[in-house]
Amino acid sequence: MKAWWKQPYINRLQWILEHYEWFGFSETEGLVVLMIEYLNTCQTPITPALLEKKTGLTKEALDQALSVLCAKKYLELKAGRSSVSFSLDGLYNADTAKSQKAMEQPVFDLFEGEFGRPLNSNELMTLQTWVSRYDSSVLVKVLKEASMYQKLNFAYMQRILSEWQRKGWIGPDGREVRNHESG
Repeated sequence: MKAWWKQPYINRLQWILEHYEWFGFSETEGLVVLMIEYLNTCQTPITPALLEKKTGLTKEALDQALSVLCAKKYLELKAGRSSVSFSLDGLYNADTAKSQKAMEQPVFDLFEGEFGRPLNSNELMTLQTWVSRYDSSVLVKVLKEASMYQKLNFAYMQRILSEWQRKGWIGPDGREVRNHESG
């Protein structure tokens, strides 16, 4: 199975920006990471000279940022026959419980199973956002409620989530505060 960050429905640049505070980047490191991800997404061969040009950093500042990112194991430079590749896979492998939770495949499978079809790209992006914000048990209950009322659409489920938050049934951490089904 492909790593979660290599799935076609994952917007890696968006994911980095949504979880930016997790990594403790300096301004320079953050700029370099975002530029590398952007260039990789565009399938543009990356060279230090290109990174200097695109970021406006000096050679020394760029070298320092690259060294720190490699030391943190966020960046891996892989030498090929004629080029060097800049891999940020370590960023997605960061030992962060939340990042692992953010792509729980069973939740995606459960939604597709309930819908009876593969989710479209907009639905996948919405679900990806929900999974990073809410506990999976909350999402399962939302899906069950929408299914019970035969309203399997993401707009309806978003209204449920908003209502539950308004009523205080979901805490700021995305976890269920109390079991609202029993009272």
